[in-house]
Amino acid sequence: MQTFYDSIYYVVFNLTIALLAPLKNDSFIFWPFILSSIFIGLMAHFYWRNVETKNKSLIFDQRFLSKKIWWHRSARSDYVLYFVNALILPIFFGFFLLNQDELMIWFDRLVGVERSSPDISNHQGVIWQIGFTVIFFIAYDFGRFVAHSLLHDVPFLWEFHKVHHSAEVLTPITSYRAHPIDLLIMAWGGVLASGLATWCFIYLAGGKVNVVLFLGLNMLIAFSNLVGNLRHTHIWITYGPLFGKWFISPAHHQLHHSNEERHIGCNRGFDLAIWDRLYGTLYVPSGPKEKFEIGLGGNEGKNWQKIHQMLFNPFRQIIKKTYQIFRDKND
Repeated sequence: MQTFYDSIYYVVFNLTIALLAPLKNDSFIFWPFILSSIFIGLMAHFYWRNVETKNKSLIFDQRFLSKKIWWHRSARSDYVLYFVNALILPIFFGFFLLNQDELMIWFDRLVGVERSSPDISNHQGVIWQIGFTVIFFIAYDFGRFVAHSLLHDVPFLWEFHKVHHSAEVLTPITSYRAHPIDLLIMAWGGVLASGLATWCFIYLAGGKVNVVLFLGLNMLIAFSNLVGNLRHTHIWITYGPLFGKWFISPAHHQLHHSNEERHIGCNRGFDLAIWDRLYGTLYVPSGPKEKFEIGLGGNEGKNWQKIHQMLFNPFRQIIKKTYQIFRDKND
């Protein structure tokens, strides 16, 4: 009987956390980020409406808040997976997510440093704080880029990432449309890279260094999140041909979801475009919105809209392809 009550508590507790995400500053849909996205989105809408004279009659809610987008079958799948992941992820992350304190100890052992705690003191110099804020942001962004690229370039990992790319419309909840293994790999990338950056600053400063905060987050990450929700919308915002070579705009990421041949695999970064530029995957949007279709293309996307398909199709595809490879080698 106790197990039954514990199960009910687990479900209610985690679903409540998911519902309260707009009140949590570490959530993409934290209410200040939603409000800033609406404001910036409105400004972009009015700008493009004036540029594209044929669309002056369209108002913001008809374009971006319509039922065709927010109640599309793909959007409904996003909502369902969001709550399903709220129940699954605590198990996955509890067992497999890397802990930054443990990372500090591992890095100490790797270089032969012996100390009881990596955070032996606080080093609060302004220069150290600013430097740590910037380096942490760069490392975190690089780690996520590497993890994202692995999800695209490693065939069996791509099967998990297909869940995200099967979205046929984009809303801020599409950020959460991801297989638990996909989310775990993305988390590993960010934690490993930012953990190494943190260890380096602790080692060099002789103690703990704090980041500069805004809304309770690393200031640069918080600034990024002010526009971050617009990546998964149909609101076209570019940074122009110059800044678009250095920073990932919402339009960059919208093109990342395109299934057009010229866009496939492009713009894998989240904030800094330098990683895509070095890797050869940067596609810079600079003008009016391009015409492109979102999703996997063809009929494939239809097989990734139900919850059981999103959770189990990756495993089916991996088993099928592994068997095919094994059979080809033995023929």
